[in-house]
Amino acid sequence: MRLSREKILEAGLDILNSYGLADMTMRRLATHLGVAPGALYWHFANKQTLIESIARTILAPALQPISESSESDPATWCTVLRNTLLLHRDGAELVSAALSMTSLHGELLDALATRLAIPGGDGRVGAATLLHFVMGSTVLEQSARQAAESTGTDSAHLPAEEDFYRGLEIIRSGLNTLRQG
Repeated sequence: MRLSREKILEAGLDILNSYGLADMTMRRLATHLGVAPGALYWHFANKQTLIESIARTILAPALQPISESSESDPATWCTVLRNTLLLHRDGAELVSAALSMTSLHGELLDALATRLAIPGGDGRVGAATLLHFVMGSTVLEQSARQAAESTGTDSAHLPAEEDFYRGLEIIRSGLNTLRQG
């Protein structure tokens, strides 16, 4: 088998979805691909670079420019981001790790700030507020769901989806005030 970045990313997503972020190691990835761990380093300098690349794969819909995306409304963009993260086991945690260590954070802020169309620095602050709300609430929701699944506990205490949308509306209301003022 010829090893490529695409095959490694695909295998990384398979491992993430099957075992979670904690078990997505370079050694496990190499074993999954049937190669020596050193072979992965020809394509990715380290695990953090791999995590960023997997995050970019997951986030592809959210990183599209407005002209290529029907998701020009900020609330729709935030919903797409949330739903995209929830598609992958530990997706929100993996993306959070990538956002803390790479330029990906700025790219997502730029994509969202463009959709907000608030002049000046408030647009970027508003984008950061929305992004941090989406990431934080999604990490908590995903962690709670996975804990409930693994322990067999009742899901009644899980964060309500309606709470996400209400929080999003509260933030949007404040941003609309900025846009009008």
